[in-house]
Order: sequence, then structure tokens, then C-alpha cells
Amino acid sequence: MGITVDCYPKGIYGENTYIITDDATGYKAVIDPGYYGTDIKMDIQNNAYLKYLLLTHAHHDHFYAVDEYLAEYSAVNFAAPLKDKPLMGDCPEPHTWLKEGDIISLGATDLKVIETPGHTAGGICFVTNKEIFTGDTLFRVSVGRTDLESGDWDTLVKSIREKLYTLDEDMVVYPGHGASTTIGFEKRVNPFV
Repeated sequence: MGITVDCYPKGIYGENTYIITDDATGYKAVIDPGYYGTDIKMDIQNNAYLKYLLLTHAHHDHFYAVDEYLAEYSAVNFAAPLKDKPLMGDCPEPHTWLKEGDIISLGATDLKVIETPGHTAGGICFVTNKEIFTGDTLFRVSVGRTDLESGDWDTLVKSIREKLYTLDEDMVVYPGHGASTTIGFEKRVNPFV
């Protein structure tokens, strides 16, 4: 057992909104709710299945549709990185603030929070045994921008080298934009790290 990952790169910003489903229970979480549409409603199917809205960092393209989810799914737990609180601006107040080492339990699946600052000061990733959701920290053959508020190049590179590149090379990377990849592939070919 594990999770099923569905990617919706359909928002106005081209951001990847992920729905992950715990295969054992059917419980779901949305990672980076930048898009909401009929296709996602069909994927979720039942209000009782959606347990979490999870934010990797506080940039508008990643929380663009959070109001729509909160209006539709009143029992969902919206969780965001604590260290990005100063950047939340017009985002609704999260129910839960996340930090390094926190565990999100989704049925039989645990998502561990690791802090990966650099793209933003509070950026986080969500890690299972086989997958990592990196937001805008690491992309396929690229990395996140650091020229926006609270971004820092040296911090980003350190986060990738010391946190992400220490993970299993077969781990699948689901980034905030673009195609998926693996840790091993990025270690071999990513020219930015």
C-alpha cells in the first residue's frame, strides 16, 4: 500500500496542484491548492475523504484557490509553513502551522515535514517513504527562484544538498511546476546544485 498521486497543472499560473490519496483508506490531501475545478471535485468525490490542504510555501500561485476549497470542504484542515507566516498576505489563516519534523497522518500514510528554506524563508517539503513534494525548492533540472521576498540563493542550495540530496535516489520528486523527476536524476544532471 502507498499513495496515489494525481497532478492538476491547470491553474492560471501553471502551478501543480496535487491530490494524494491514501490507498488503504481513500483519505485525501491537496498539496498546494492553486487550482480548483470540476475535475478535482470528481477526484475528491466525497467531503469526508478530504482531510488536508497542505501548503509548501506562501506564494500566491500555490494558494490561489484555497478559499474555494475551504468554502466547499468545511471540515478540511488547512496547514501552512510557520516560517512563511509573514508572507501569507491575502491567504486565509491556516488551522495548523507546520515546522520541521511535524507528521501529517493521512490514513495509513505519514507525510513528514522537512524545512527547505531558500525559495522562501519558510519553504517546506512533504516526504513519504517513496515520494517528496518539493513545492518550488527543486524542479526537474532546475531550482526555485530566489529573487522574490525572503528568497536566498545560498540557503536554497544548502537545503537541496543537505536535506533533499540525502534522500533515497529512487525517491520520486513532485515539484510545484513542471514534470516529476527523481532525487538520483537531479543529483546527476541538475546544473544549479
